[in-house]
Amino acid sequence: MNPEFMREALDLARKGRALTSPNPMVGAVLVRDGEVVGRGFHTYAGLWHAEAVALAEAGERARGATLYINLEPCSHRGRTPPCAGALIEAGVARVVAPMEDPNPLVAGGGFRTLREAGIEVEIAAEFAREAEKLNEPFLHFMQTGRPLVTLKAAMTLDGKISAPDDNQGWITSERARAHVQQLRHDCDAILTGVGTVLADDCLLTDRTGLARCRPLLLPRRSCGPLSRCRMRSSSSKRLASPSSI
Repeated sequence: MNPEFMREALDLARKGRALTSPNPMVGAVLVRDGEVVGRGFHTYAGLWHAEAVALAEAGERARGATLYINLEPCSHRGRTPPCAGALIEAGVARVVAPMEDPNPLVAGGGFRTLREAGIEVEIAAEFAREAEKLNEPFLHFMQTGRPLVTLKAAMTLDGKISAPDDNQGWITSERARAHVQQLRHDCDAILTGVGTVLADDCLLTDRTGLARCRPLLLPRRSCGPLSRCRMRSSSSKRLASPSSI
C-alpha cells in the first residue's frame, strides 16, 4: 500500500463537507502501474458515488488497477447501483480501504462481494482513526440511530456566558467566531432557545461562503408565528418550529 494515495483519497473525501449528508464523505483514487488514472469524491446524495466518478475518469485504464478509498464500497442498491458491482465489472484488481461501512445494509458485504469476485482487499488499519473521525456523524447515526450533537458554548473566566449589560460586545475572539462558522458548516441543523432568538435577533446562518445542501434551522420551542422570532435568515435557509417537524 502506498500511503500517499490513501491520504489523497481522504483529502478528496473532505471536498464533500456539508454536501453529502445523510451519506458519508468518500474519496476514491484509482492507481495503475504507480500512476493515478482516476479520481472521484461523493457530492450530493442521489448522485454518483466516489468510486463511479473515478471509474468514469479511468475508463479502460481501471482494469487491473488498485482503488484507494476511505470507506468500504457499498454492496446494496439504493438511489444508485452498488459500487462493489461496478468495480468488479470494471476489472479492478485490488481495493485498499481503512474501514468497513457501518451501514447495516453493507457492514462488510462490500468487501465480501469483492473477495468472492477475486479482487484483493487490503485493510489500511493505520488510517482507520482518521477515516472514522472524518465521518463521525455518519458512524454515530448508523451505530445509535441518533444524530451527533455538538454543543457550542462560550464562557468567561468568571463563569459568565455573555458580556455585562454595561459592556455590550463579544466575549469570544475573531478566531473563535470563525471556528463556530466552520462548526455550523459541518452541521445539518442549528438548535437554539427561542429566548436567544428574541434577545439577539441572531442570524443562525452558515457564513463560511462554502457550498452546502441541507440548510435547516430550528428554534428549540415554539414562540408563535415565526415572524415574531425575527430570524434574519436568508431565503436559502429553512426555518422550522417543533410543530412543523
